[in-house]
Amino acid sequence: MKRFVLGLSLTLLGISAFAADTTAPPEMNASNFCLGKYALCIKAPCAPIVTRDKDGNYSIQEANCVCDIESGWSMGPGECDKRGPHTENGRTYLISTYSNFFNKTNLALTCPNPDTVWAWCYGSPCVIDEKDPSKATCTCPIKVGPSTTLGGECRQIACKGIWSAATLAEDQFANKHFYDWMMANHPTPPPNPAAKNCPPTGHPAKK
Repeated sequence: MKRFVLGLSLTLLGISAFAADTTAPPEMNASNFCLGKYALCIKAPCAPIVTRDKDGNYSIQEANCVCDIESGWSMGPGECDKRGPHTENGRTYLISTYSNFFNKTNLALTCPNPDTVWAWCYGSPCVIDEKDPSKATCTCPIKVGPSTTLGGECRQIACKGIWSAATLAEDQFANKHFYDWMMANHPTPPPNPAAKNCPPTGHPAKK
């Protein structure tokens, strides 16, 4: 359960840029920027994987999260050519990485309860859906504690489910680091800034 991983990416072209940052949370340093196809999990709903040990005790240490396949720049662990996508025995695999792609269309839902169960998908293994190649199932380790996600549609009750998420520190670092790196290296079109937070009411404002 102490395997750390969060939201999503992968290379097609093998173009990368190593970007270490001493202010990064340990799980996100050092990040590598790659251009290509990647799995983006920052708003993914997840289903728990239940295991039972030899003594008959049940536990949930991982979850399967339904993530989106996107193309473009993303940041994540490992070298670009190692992250995928790779096809073996007819199935296509990659790891999940991160980008600010959904920040313009989704609001950030904070789940402050210390008992919140969520999935950390950054760098997790994924397999592309054979019937819907726009989706991938990523197997992510479970974490417990306050978190933030772009999933849940600002419904506070959604915090009772399992979402691909991050701690506030991880989320703030990922947003800023991705934005700053893109502005310095690929400013056109400009990257999305950090997502806006859900309103205090827990419901998006009506247009």
